Amino acid sequence: MSSLLVIEVSPGGEHSVSRGITAEFVSAWSAKNPGGNVITRDLAKDPVPHLDGEAIFAGYTPVEARSEGMVAKHAFRNDLIKEITGVDHIVISTPMWNWSVPSVLKAYIDQIIIPGVLDGSGAAGLTGKKVTFVVAQGGSYAEGAPRHGWDYETGYLKLVASALGSTDVDIILAELTLAGVVPGMESLIGKKEESIAAAKAQAKVRDSA
Repeated sequence: MSSLLVIEVSPGGEHSVSRGITAEFVSAWSAKNPGGNVITRDLAKDPVPHLDGEAIFAGYTPVEARSEGMVAKHAFRNDLIKEITGVDHIVISTPMWNWSVPSVLKAYIDQIIIPGVLDGSGAAGLTGKKVTFVVAQGGSYAEGAPRHGWDYETGYLKLVASALGSTDVDIILAELTLAGVVPGMESLIGKKEESIAAAKAQAKVRDSA
């Protein structure tokens, strides 16, 4: 049975562009994989904690010498790793905040990377898995845009997925999502709507088997 892990990041609820695109993706995936298992982890509603000293050093401390806090935090990290490595396809749906990923997504990424367990140095647990990122950006960072080169999100996300072993990494991108929200971007509303429609169309037809 095929399995899909959906990681949601946006706190925007029904107003979220990234969530709306991801809903189209999940619907298409479910149609192609009847009986498939969809697991959802919503980091906006249930954020993971940022790493602290106990969580970091538990992996370098002999099991018998770990504090209760180390044991619990290391087990939590391993549970996250088992979840993401136990599925066939991973979809991470996120907005761009301040030219990079929201901190709650960075916290999740930090939690799942443990040297020797899941890392970029040989413990490549995402090998053979498809990873799709759904990204909503308030502006445009495409070539020719005033802030071309300011996108420190999509390249980073691709690098993380690739470093952890996936060779099948895809990005579905919606741009200009703040048009009509932020003053001065009214002339871009049409392009925003076109970009969102194109992203939803891609979500429906991308190979999600």
